[in-house]
Amino acid sequence: MIELSHNTQNAYLDLLAACQTPAFDGKGISFVRKKIRDQYYVYTSTKVGQAPIQRYLGPDNEETQKLVEREKALWAAGEVDRRARAILVNQLLAGGARALTAQEGKVLKLLERSGMFLYGGVLIGTPAFNLIGTMLGVVWSDSFATSDLDIAVDTQLPVVVDDKSVDLTQILEDSGMGFVEVGMLNPKHPSTAYKIRGQQYSVELLTPMRGKPDSKPVYIKQFNAAAEPLRFLDYLLHEIQPAVAAFDTGLLVNVPEPARFALHKLVTSQRRPASQAAKSVKDIYQAEQVLKVLADRNIGAIYAALEAAEKMGDKFMRQMEAAAQQLPKELNPLTL
Repeated sequence: MIELSHNTQNAYLDLLAACQTPAFDGKGISFVRKKIRDQYYVYTSTKVGQAPIQRYLGPDNEETQKLVEREKALWAAGEVDRRARAILVNQLLAGGARALTAQEGKVLKLLERSGMFLYGGVLIGTPAFNLIGTMLGVVWSDSFATSDLDIAVDTQLPVVVDDKSVDLTQILEDSGMGFVEVGMLNPKHPSTAYKIRGQQYSVELLTPMRGKPDSKPVYIKQFNAAAEPLRFLDYLLHEIQPAVAAFDTGLLVNVPEPARFALHKLVTSQRRPASQAAKSVKDIYQAEQVLKVLADRNIGAIYAALEAAEKMGDKFMRQMEAAAQQLPKELNPLTL
């Protein structure tokens, strides 16, 4: 792995802090007046991908005009913050932080702007691994490319915003990127994944499986979509952290706590079918890289994650132990 300079690490922390506060952006939004039966009404007009969207704001009166002016003032005030964030993103990229591909950034920006991560979504898998590297101040020497963007959500955990929802299917299908629902083996089950037509790139929604084994998709109210249930995903999602991706003016997302991510990757490597042997190797590699950084800088995080793992039951621990045998002895979490 390559360690990022102190200046680059500081730029990351500054960008993360800056992104905690919304910088209102009116790009692509306009206000239009419509005459209906001799009365004028005001609407906001924008596009989601290529689809035009208009939403009713109110009658064209003094009160509505005050709302319009207030919104425009927020856009103007946010411009300074957006420029500052864009400069920090540039500093991160110039300092060697991993850049998102154009497609990866475009999709992640769409999800972040829609509120997916405010409503409890957590980025997992390889995209999370790459962001965890930046969070820890390193760039992995082998950054695995991926065409999968997995979003996990635990409906039993509180979210930042709990009185509204987003419609994941509509957001993706209206994006103009060509997303379509992926059919399920059981045609009676709703889709849990979306794929760009003619490409391999996909977005999948996942959620913890609790109780008896059941592969039936789980309806996620805050996303108005179905998620595939996976055993032991609750361990990964119990502690999450904010992270920022170096794209555009910074994309604020949620990722798993790094030590839990590493231990969960060990377990995941043992739960994959034989047809996914290459992915199992990648799982163990990613766990090893994260453990290597934490063992040197914050071994207490590994101890805490291990204590939590022991509460997951014998099966979880047996699978983790089996995978840990493939790590260098000095990185085996059970013998640290």
